[in-house]
Amino acid sequence: MSRTERKQERRRERGDRRKPPIRWHRTIPRDALLDMAEDDNEERRDASNQSEQQEQSEQDDQSGQEDRPEQQGRWEVYGRGVRTALRNNATAYGFSISITAAYGLVTGSNGTATAWETMAFALGAAVAFVLVGLVFIVRFREGSLGEGGQVETMSGAIDLMSVIAAVAVAFGLSRIPGFFGWPLTALGTVITYLMVGGLDVLLARSAASRTSVGREQ
Repeated sequence: MSRTERKQERRRERGDRRKPPIRWHRTIPRDALLDMAEDDNEERRDASNQSEQQEQSEQDDQSGQEDRPEQQGRWEVYGRGVRTALRNNATAYGFSISITAAYGLVTGSNGTATAWETMAFALGAAVAFVLVGLVFIVRFREGSLGEGGQVETMSGAIDLMSVIAAVAVAFGLSRIPGFFGWPLTALGTVITYLMVGGLDVLLARSAASRTSVGREQ
């Protein structure tokens, strides 16, 4: 074999090594490919739906957790308001029931009260406040009441002025004949009691600052 032939032989051998190997592929039917693609799309849709449901559930839980403290806060405020109303009005409410029942019992025993008898009944109730207040102020004057306690105690005793003024106005307005006498009497009585009640507090503060009654000795 000549030199030229040997070169050609080596070239053919190198060419055979460079050729890629022949691979046999299995032919997949078109229907099977469509089914595989549809299954893949369904899996993706299911995964997307699950993700959306999970996000919605987390949002609902978070919104529910935010609403519950707000609702609890509203109920707590409402409960405190009811307790405050009960605490502040229990004594006055009980006194109103007692004095109204007493007036009804006296009226039932002695017949319909006249205007002067009604005024005497109201003044008797007011004098009771004065007597009880004075007794406890004098009896416990060696206690440690501060200025605020003195003002409250004396204001309750001096409240006689408010009662007298309110009853006097009620007596005058009750003389109005007809329907309007009822609302005007109630209106004037309440306004007078509240306005004169403010003067009671001023007098009580002045008396508390100028006297040693109720102060620590």
